[in-house]
Amino acid sequence: IIPVRPDWMDGTALFGYYSSFEKRYVKTEFLNMLLSAIEERDKPHFVVLDEMNLARVEYYLSDYLSGVESRKPILLHQTDDESVPREIEIPHNFYLIGTINTDETTHSISDKVLDRAFVMTLSDVDFSSFWTSYDPRAKELLQEEWQVLLELHEMLQPYDLHFGYRTMNEMLQKLYKNKILPKDLQFVEKEALDRVISEKVLPKIRGDERVESLLES
Repeated sequence: IIPVRPDWMDGTALFGYYSSFEKRYVKTEFLNMLLSAIEERDKPHFVVLDEMNLARVEYYLSDYLSGVESRKPILLHQTDDESVPREIEIPHNFYLIGTINTDETTHSISDKVLDRAFVMTLSDVDFSSFWTSYDPRAKELLQEEWQVLLELHEMLQPYDLHFGYRTMNEMLQKLYKNKILPKDLQFVEKEALDRVISEKVLPKIRGDERVESLLES
């Protein structure tokens, strides 16, 4: 898993570069995985670029896309450094997966990239299984809060503003920690629930007149 940085502007972010100052080729985790895939061709290698559209995908991924499409080697360097081959190919046992979020901090994905990828929207959550396997100590104390959060989740779902496992877990954890505090330090149950919703859910509810009915609900 490789987190993408907003300052990735070209292929060196993935394939590394030759440092004339250090007199050596600076390798990356991505390049190491590629070299491993070439060495072990019978073993699948998976790389996940986490939040890949924090930078412009068509900039830093252009060499990779060309290499995959043309099946021609990608030039890495033209020096005497033997620690890294001068050219590298993208083997068939190398798989690239990218996660993307769509908000104001990210870039849209160009058609050039979309034409060479399969896009899957993963927004479904299974809270019944989540609750079944949840910590029994927390479940015993949070039955009422769980029902309210579940109802809230169902209200948000038609607007694609519903929350996932991480958000649900963090809200439940905060409510549970409040319940096990000494009585004189606890928030009242409804106040604690109101706080986690106002702190965790409401900041993500934004939009135009389409969410008006949601706000009324």
